[in-house]
Amino acid sequence: MTVKRWMYDVLYRVGAPWEGGVRENLVELVKENRISPTEQKRVLDLGCGGGTCSVYLAEQGFEDVTGVDFTPVALRKARRAAAAAGVTDRVRFVKGNLTRPSIPGVEGTYDLLLDFGTLDDLTGQDRLDMAANFKRFSHPGSLVVLWCFYTESDDKEVPRFAFQGVSRFLSGIRPGEEHELFGDDFTIERLPEPPLDSKMACFLMVRK
Repeated sequence: MTVKRWMYDVLYRVGAPWEGGVRENLVELVKENRISPTEQKRVLDLGCGGGTCSVYLAEQGFEDVTGVDFTPVALRKARRAAAAAGVTDRVRFVKGNLTRPSIPGVEGTYDLLLDFGTLDDLTGQDRLDMAANFKRFSHPGSLVVLWCFYTESDDKEVPRFAFQGVSRFLSGIRPGEEHELFGDDFTIERLPEPPLDSKMACFLMVRK
């Protein structure tokens, strides 16, 4: 077991700081009908954690949702959440490495891909490899919702470490890096929330 896998297993056992409910950006996109179960029939949640967003979408009528994570502890929580919500016929959870070109249980392309804080946790080649999967598992017209810490690694306004929220301990996405990673294959819109001065960002991207 890697140190990172061990760390995430522990965090999910005690209660990870990001497990605070459904992401508000996702709720707003559904309310505004910018994503809908009639248009985005297949959903892939990359780094699904305890399954909060995947289960929420299944509850909203999305009928083919797949969540992927690398920690069995999170996946057990996700499956329990799906069972409690009565949506096991619409959502499933699989164990996988998001930096690999092939993930068991992830097949074909998807109409909607979610990443709430996974890509920004990777560095170097791992980040590039996961970014490549956004294209690999999408098709023209697919939507991607990407939430990330969004700051320079040496930003002195950011604390060196914080249990919750942005810190220099975390890697983050550099401002402009989203265009380097995805600009050739996606149109990129930065959503109004989180605000510009928050050191966080959420992007809605459309596959060209």
